[in-house]
Formats: sequence, C-alpha cells, structure tokens
Amino acid sequence: MALLDWMSDYQDKLLGELHMPGSHDAGTSKGHIDLTWGGTNSNAATQTLTILEQINVGTRFFDLRLKAKNKQVVAHHTTVGQGAFGNTGIDEVIKDASTFCLNHPTEIIIFRISHTEPGTKADEIAIRSGGAALHKGTGNLCLKTLAEISREGNLVMIFDDKKFKIDQTKGIHGYSKFKTTPNLAGIATCGCYSGTHKLDEVICNGLKGQFEHNTKHGARHEHLWQVYWQKTYVNPLSTTGIQSGATKGANLTLKDGKAHGGTHAATGYMISLMKGLGGNANTDYKLQSKETKGIFTKTVVQPEVMYSTHAVRNFSLPNIFSYDFVNEETNKVIIRMNDQSLQKVRDDNL
Repeated sequence: MALLDWMSDYQDKLLGELHMPGSHDAGTSKGHIDLTWGGTNSNAATQTLTILEQINVGTRFFDLRLKAKNKQVVAHHTTVGQGAFGNTGIDEVIKDASTFCLNHPTEIIIFRISHTEPGTKADEIAIRSGGAALHKGTGNLCLKTLAEISREGNLVMIFDDKKFKIDQTKGIHGYSKFKTTPNLAGIATCGCYSGTHKLDEVICNGLKGQFEHNTKHGARHEHLWQVYWQKTYVNPLSTTGIQSGATKGANLTLKDGKAHGGTHAATGYMISLMKGLGGNANTDYKLQSKETKGIFTKTVVQPEVMYSTHAVRNFSLPNIFSYDFVNEETNKVIIRMNDQSLQKVRDDNL
C-alpha cells in the first residue's frame, strides 16, 4: 500500500464516506518538545513522529492545540499542569504540509485547530503559511468528493467557529461538535470520549459512539464520526511508560471479561467488533457511564445494553481513528476500511 498517495484511489468518494487515520495531539512528539517540570518529555509526549513524518505514513486528520511561547506559536499538550510545548513553530509545520499537498495533489490534509485562543492569531498564520495549497472552497466539506476538495486546495484548516471568525474564501473553515446539525461552513465531528487509560473502557466508548452515530444522526455522511482511540500512558512518572502503554500488545483472552493493553495494538480487533464480529454477551462489552453526585463519581454498568452486539454496528465504520503514537502499520489497518465489506465476514487482514 502506497501511503504517500493512498487517497488517489478514492477521488470519487465523499469526505463524509471516507475512513482515514487521525493523530491526537499531533504536534507534541517525543524529542521535539520541551522538558516538563519533572525533567522529561516522555510522560507528556503523544507522538514519536513529527507531523510531516505522520503525513508521509498516511495520516490525514490532525488535532493541533496551539499556544504562544517564546515569541512563536507552537503545539502543546498540557498534562496535570506539567505541560509539553513543541519547539517548532506552527508556521513551519503548515508550510511543510502545504509543500506536501502541492506535491501530492490527490491527498487531503486536515488540520483541526482546537484548544486554541484567538490571541494566538493562528488563523492569520494559517493564511500566511498555507500558500497555494490552502483550501478556499465553501460549504459543508463533508458532502464534497476528494476530487472536488482538491480542485480548490487540498490543505484544509478548520477552526473552532465559536472562537474564530470563519471565512472560507480565505481558507479559514469552521469546526464544530455535531449535535443535530452539520457545519455548513466547514466540518463537524461526532464521537464519544471520556478520559481513561483502561482499554476495555476505550473500546466501550468507541462502540457507544458507533451506536449513537448510526441510530441518532440521520444523514450520517454530513459530518465525520471520530473514534478517540487514545491511551497515552500507564505510569506518568516513567520515562517509557507513556509510549509502552499505547503500543504494548493487547490481551484479548478476556478472562476477566475485559481487554487489556494498548490501543493501536488492538485496532484490528476494534474494527472487527465494529463490523459485527464481537463475541457473545459474556465476553463482550457493556455500556459504562459516569454518575456524579456532589464530589463523588462512580461508574455505573448497564448489563442489558451491549453496544458491540447490536446489528446497528454494520451501518458504517468511523471516518477518523484519532490515536496516539501514529505509525505506518496501524495506518494501513485503518485505510483498509475503505475497501472492506461491512458484512459479517471475518477479514484475514485484521
């Protein structure tokens, strides 16, 4: 599979129908961020590859969180106040992405600017640095084919439309969380997320998102369904724990009724669940919800709701797998979703 130009096979597909690898906190790569107060960057890093390297291995949707630091605007990932700030200005990152887009005209690169304040003037930086690759088409981008998007620029910058002034003709597109209506001036996404480092809970959140997207969201291709497939660390004080927590192999024996291990190491298994290949009620996943009363929070399990055994899973697969520690192997598994049947047929590639 040629990951540099993998979108060339899907030019007639709507963006809202596409399945693509995404990068969570894409700009805080180990070795390219400042040290935290603890003298390490391992417990705050979310990636090992730079953004350009992630692009080169097929990632096409990027979560970028920006702050001003040392007279430039950089990516950040703040964990328990300790912080992690990238040491490459976002202007250089956007320029690199723009150059890639011009050299690979079939590829759509989407930068979602989130957790970012208008004072950074990130929108102005995007306009200056995006150059000729910056997408300046209008309307809901999810309802356009990849070819249609590329014709008007294949570097798509989407900003929180509650914080930034959206002007699609200048290359500044809206981003919003889908509730009942799509974003008519950019891209909306839906998905279920609750902070956890337990693999079985991450899986449950993904299956819950699939159920809600396919049963409650009407015209499903008008927005993108995003799976938050992230599990950054095991031991925040470890210099290696954060990375091994994401990449270590998953234990899928389910002896205790739960899955253990890393996330992207279990991507194929998650996709198989979403395609309807889950086990029976004794070895599958139950809906878990959080209930808060005063200062106390408890997890409530509802054993009658088995998201991963609902036939509704076969309606569609996620548009975006947003995960930590992007790598070529996992990206290949995600990209193959564009070619695989949604029927209950076991796929040897998973």
